Amino acid sequence: MTKFKFKIIEGKSLLTLILILPLMLVNSCTSKRGYQAHNINYVYDTKDLALRPNFKVFHVNDTLTKVYYRVNSNNLLYMRESEGQPYKASFSLHYSLVSSFEIINILDSGKFTFSDREDAPPKKAIIGSFDVKTSAETPPDCVLRILMTDKNRQVNFENFLRIEKSERINSQKFLMRDTLGNILFKNHIPTNIPFKIDRGSIRASEYFVSFYKRNFPLALPPYSSSSPESFELDPDTTFKMDANSNISFKENGFYHFRVDTNSWDGFTVYSFYNEFPFIAKKSQLGHPISYLTIKREFEKIVSTGEKSNTLKKTVDEFWLERSGSMERSKILINAYYSRVQEANIYFSSYLEGWKTDRGIIYVIYGPPDKVYRSTGGESWIYGEETSSLSYYFSFLKVTNPFSDNDYSLNRNSTYRYGWGQAIESWRNGRVYNSKDIKREQDESDNNSFRQRPPYRY
Repeated sequence: MTKFKFKIIEGKSLLTLILILPLMLVNSCTSKRGYQAHNINYVYDTKDLALRPNFKVFHVNDTLTKVYYRVNSNNLLYMRESEGQPYKASFSLHYSLVSSFEIINILDSGKFTFSDREDAPPKKAIIGSFDVKTSAETPPDCVLRILMTDKNRQVNFENFLRIEKSERINSQKFLMRDTLGNILFKNHIPTNIPFKIDRGSIRASEYFVSFYKRNFPLALPPYSSSSPESFELDPDTTFKMDANSNISFKENGFYHFRVDTNSWDGFTVYSFYNEFPFIAKKSQLGHPISYLTIKREFEKIVSTGEKSNTLKKTVDEFWLERSGSMERSKILINAYYSRVQEANIYFSSYLEGWKTDRGIIYVIYGPPDKVYRSTGGESWIYGEETSSLSYYFSFLKVTNPFSDNDYSLNRNSTYRYGWGQAIESWRNGRVYNSKDIKREQDESDNNSFRQRPPYRY
């Protein structure tokens, strides 16, 4: 059986990357250049952000890239000048293509404004696209900065998309649509739902599809010294599909599409479960709380199987024991499973988002206070950045034929104490987040102030 470990994009071994972690953390506040100095924590925080568009990159050919956008109308402020007049919303979108997060020489740029009029504030999706020009001189891996502004509300959304223009076949060279021709912005498809695939300039009459149905291990705690398990590359099954026909899946798992069996380059479509990314059934409540349980507790939960009523009763008992009251249990359950769902939205790769390295940190600690993105990965900071009590997590982007959203955490034994505090907070019936870290920082600063020796001037 063929096995391999996904590679960090710099090409260094995982062991080497762990050894250089302390140096990376020391330099994280001083070495940020260009766009990697932008704090984009709002991308992973659903609170206090009215504008939250989706984007999809599609390479039509070697010199033209289309970027599709999707904005929910309820994210925009519709206003009317007077009674009887139509409601109007508008947004501007400015984009610039640069060489990298660190080098921001502009390769292409543009700006446009979109306006919408309705007799009443609508409930719909606004979908459109714009073209980005590239050339033979364009770096194979570059960055697209997008700034969208709601003109009525005067709020912005800034994001940075990785543009992979290399010769290898990747997910940005394919575009999924439903049978009506609508763009699909997510690469998760429920079973028995047909869809089509646009493939730009790639010539292929059929796909070679590898199907994987795996029970992957959960992410390890951030202090763990264990090595991640290698991936078994051999699929459960491989079959051919007509490239011009509708496609649908009969079984949950993930499906890797290739046009050449001599290469693993291609793109992957996921079908974790039909309600994904949401926790929509009682049977989905058990496994996500494994991060909070001891072995005996988790064995009790999973031993109930997926009988929804029995499992829910066992899970409810776990939360009630932690909280001491039904009212408090509801607060904990809502907070915890909301984070699980958000992790699924933001961090899913070839496994569900809450099971990934970024997912485990997000579920336990909540949204980070600072997020810095770079060519090599992402850095998360909880608490005040300049405090010695801040939690720094460094995630390195992994080259993975099945996902362009795979990141590996630099684990370190120094995380053990902080992790224990966070887990203890949840188990004592308190939702843990960055406010707890900031409170610890304030208490430490106050203690340091009180313990200073008196000086006479």
